Amino acid sequence: MRLAAIDIGSNTVKLLIADSDGKRLVPVKEEIAYTRLGQGIGEGKPLAEDAIVRTVEAAVKFAAAAREAGATQVVVAATEAARSATNSAEFLQACRSRGVDVRVISGEEEARLSWMGGTINLPQQPSIVLDVGGGSAEITAGDGELVTWSTRLPLGAVRLRERFLGDAAPARAGAWTLLEDHVRAALAAVPPDLPGVLVGVGGTVAALAKLAHPADPFQPLTAEKISSVGTFLRTLGRPQILALGVPWGREDILAPGVAVVHLAVQHLRRDRLIPSATGLRFGLLRQLLQ
Repeated sequence: MRLAAIDIGSNTVKLLIADSDGKRLVPVKEEIAYTRLGQGIGEGKPLAEDAIVRTVEAAVKFAAAAREAGATQVVVAATEAARSATNSAEFLQACRSRGVDVRVISGEEEARLSWMGGTINLPQQPSIVLDVGGGSAEITAGDGELVTWSTRLPLGAVRLRERFLGDAAPARAGAWTLLEDHVRAALAAVPPDLPGVLVGVGGTVAALAKLAHPADPFQPLTAEKISSVGTFLRTLGRPQILALGVPWGREDILAPGVAVVHLAVQHLRRDRLIPSATGLRFGLLRQLLQ
């Protein structure tokens, strides 16, 4: 059977179409649109009208692509931007009026699904999945089919850039100090002794991995390599980051996202992180198969 998942995040909308025999998932098509639904993100703030329009158009396009590809089930989930906005009902209705039924998932469910997706190709073993999105970051520990601990932290790359860095690129050193202090304070709630290998999912980790190891982006990222790439990115303006091959729509938020990855690896006392091409949308389909 053919299934599809659409993940509506704070920075991107992602499509996954996959075939399944009831157990395994074989990707057929993946696509991404940078719509920045979470621009100006924050508790008690509305979604911008232009961001709603961009995101609805992407969701409609991807849903049509899934149906044309023969997907018998299409699951659509929205995360932090839709979760925290005061006018999320307006966004959901705009999607529904175009034939796309979107479910806003909780932070706890997002963490669990990211873990399910991030570990789909790994042996059954204790593992920790780190997912740095645009609006939030999730850290989830589990073993086999069981999630043992998870949390959602307000450490999304879009949120951090808008709060601490503004439009300056490169940003002042003092702004980075404030950002790092904020991230460390949030990470203090995470037990540093969580068991298992550390896996990274999502666009921040994918872009970081490609910069660190262009020929083999799925090899483990050492803590030193993460730190060096992050330090380098902080010295560059947006055109220079784009020139490295970073997609438009991620060039302004990659550095703060990498800062979260680096500080999380440091807090969890790991010397490396395993990048994974799977994540929330794979978790959405894995859940359908259960």
